[in-house]
Amino acid sequence: MKKLVSIRAVLFDLDGTLMDSESLTERVILDLLNEHALSASNLDLRQFHGISWQSIALKLSDLFTPLDDFENTIKVLSTRFSELSQHAPPPLVPAARETFLAASKHFPTSIVTGSNTDVVENFLRNTELESACSFFISSEDYTESKPHPSCYQLAAERINIPPAQCLVFEDSTPGLQAARAAGMPAIAVLHNAPLPPADLAVGLITDYTELPNTFFDQIGHPSLREEL
Repeated sequence: MKKLVSIRAVLFDLDGTLMDSESLTERVILDLLNEHALSASNLDLRQFHGISWQSIALKLSDLFTPLDDFENTIKVLSTRFSELSQHAPPPLVPAARETFLAASKHFPTSIVTGSNTDVVENFLRNTELESACSFFISSEDYTESKPHPSCYQLAAERINIPPAQCLVFEDSTPGLQAARAAGMPAIAVLHNAPLPPADLAVGLITDYTELPNTFFDQIGHPSLREEL
């Protein structure tokens, strides 16, 4: 992992990064295709990881003509995902909660995701991380999905911290591309995710158990370290 210094904020993606929910995304997509008698053979479901429901719906409309009702597709997918995640919350990536809490003791710590507000709120409530989360950016807050950097740019503006001093944790290639385009260093979380292009991440971890216990002590801005 490349050396990190002068970090002043930590931003986490949600799906696939904090909770292992990409399989749930795939499930609601496959259910929708089955309902329309559309074959998913040879369909690489990884292309739907790390992007908003709007972008997923757009991809599906390009691939499958019967799914041309864009707004309805968004509604069906997002509603079913929310219902399923409430009924049976996806498991957390190992040590995700502990890492989020550790980051929040040193820096403003936030979630930047393509999921809807209700999904983020359910996650924070189920994990009891509401007080640790400074704020969150959800799909309702921006229009251009990852890999566009707007969501991360918005987060940096909200906390008034230069992007280069915001550390991102991401699992998907579109998310890592968004962080890089925003000028933020990113660590790739490879738990159930493919290896991203080498230039997109300053470090790679399988899950958060691989982070040293002193990780957040070491990466802080000098003035922050003096306060600890």
